[in-house]
Amino acid sequence: MTLTPTGPGLLARVLELHRIDRPTLADLDPYLRDPEPEVRAAAAFALGRLLRDGDGPRGAADTLAWTLADPDERVRAAAADVLDDLPEAVLGTDGVEALLLATAPDRDSRVRSTAAHLLEALVRAATELYAQGLQEDEPHIRVQAVLGLVALHAADEVAEAADDPAREVRVAVAEGLARLAAAPSLPALDHLLSDHDPVVRMAAIDAVAELGAPEPLVGRVVTATAHASWQVRRRAAIALAFAEPDVAVQPLVRALRDRIVDVRRAAVQSLEQWAPTNPEVLTALTEALADPDPGVRTQVRWALS
Repeated sequence: MTLTPTGPGLLARVLELHRIDRPTLADLDPYLRDPEPEVRAAAAFALGRLLRDGDGPRGAADTLAWTLADPDERVRAAAADVLDDLPEAVLGTDGVEALLLATAPDRDSRVRSTAAHLLEALVRAATELYAQGLQEDEPHIRVQAVLGLVALHAADEVAEAADDPAREVRVAVAEGLARLAAAPSLPALDHLLSDHDPVVRMAAIDAVAELGAPEPLVGRVVTATAHASWQVRRRAAIALAFAEPDVAVQPLVRALRDRIVDVRRAAVQSLEQWAPTNPEVLTALTEALADPDPGVRTQVRWALS
């Protein structure tokens, strides 16, 4: 889209704009703020030419992105035309913020289309970059890559890191998949629930709880109530509070007899919700009033009250 200056003053300002050699953003700012839309559009096109030639000043693409919010529809369309021709334009945080605002429902369709296209391209490029980071030698770099992929909602790429050799990376994967709550999370979490490292297994159990104990994963959590590590057993007892009672009650009742006090307390905590309606739970908690630990007995009394 092009705008043709219609008056001598407009033409003079546009010609003046084009005479600036290698302009900076400070040079272009007066034209981008000019009261006449024709001048602002010309400044947007000038920025586009500089970017295509590789001479764009720092922040030029961000400035173009904010021009999508210009009050004049013709200037917004000009900025969109320029941005559409610059798929490789480097946008910083400021520009991304402008694009996010440009996708709001109250913006015109031309602006939303351009902003959505650019955001999609940026997410795709960033996803590829973080996915490459999963191949780095240093575990802390791979952890950061997982965090970046989670922020980008790249569930498939996060799930692929469930086999990482480093414990801290697998923990980050479990925590990230819980936040994503996407379909690829379930097979990866199922894998992490059987991890040889108790710390990873606990992170996966916590993730299952955050996801509301999806039915395909509950069996693994039930199995974890008999794990050699009491910390794993305790986390499993807590997570079963989010499962259906027909699956959770019996392993939790068994957990009331665990040799570790913290596991028994976790079992009481999870069973409490079903005490008013489930006779098996009521009976088990009543029997737990004879628990040798005074803290457990107190917690049971509160549950039964």
